[in-house]
Amino acid sequence: MLKPEDQIAANIRLRRIGNMLLLFTVIAFGAKALMQPETQERYTPLVIFHAATMLTWLALFANQASLAAWKKFGLHKQLGRASIALVGAMLVSGVIISWNIGAELGRFEVTVVNIAAFVTFIPLYFAALHFARQRRIHAHRQAMLIGTLALMTPAYARIVQVMGLPDPVAIGVQLPITILIALSYEMITIGRLTPETKAMLVFSVAVIAVMVAVLAAFFLPL
Repeated sequence: MLKPEDQIAANIRLRRIGNMLLLFTVIAFGAKALMQPETQERYTPLVIFHAATMLTWLALFANQASLAAWKKFGLHKQLGRASIALVGAMLVSGVIISWNIGAELGRFEVTVVNIAAFVTFIPLYFAALHFARQRRIHAHRQAMLIGTLALMTPAYARIVQVMGLPDPVAIGVQLPITILIALSYEMITIGRLTPETKAMLVFSVAVIAVMVAVLAAFFLPL
């Protein structure tokens, strides 16, 4: 159990990570839109709605950490319950868009990658809610962090595309970044690795491994 002042410091660190993820996402998608303006033709109302839900999630992630640091736990819990609707909107719009990209552009590999992100995020999101109910606060924070990091693949992909690199580089970048951030946060916060964090990272890596296997089996030339 962390001391009250250490709990505050842990939440402030999480808020900073959330703000950095939000800023990085805005920069990544903004750079893609500015440097490759032809992509703006695909900004349908559904795409804009999905982008708004994803940015709202990142903002909420950082804000929830701030509320916890400020000890506004009542509002923190209310927003946490309300986030179920936001997550539902993210999931439904994201799956529809991912499927449309595969069907319309013939890029089903993008469909697989995006769905894999939600396959990672959704169980970790509900695990975070479970940990919160059990007052396992550090595990709650880590589940939210690792789950949110799983959603960052599209942002990494935009930077990779702007740099003219092959799309698979985004997957190669995501895994070490997720592990580095999660483990660094854990070691700085409590000075050791917990079984919960190990299990959640193993789960995340396993999903990525299955995703890579599916991509290799169906999309790489023989």
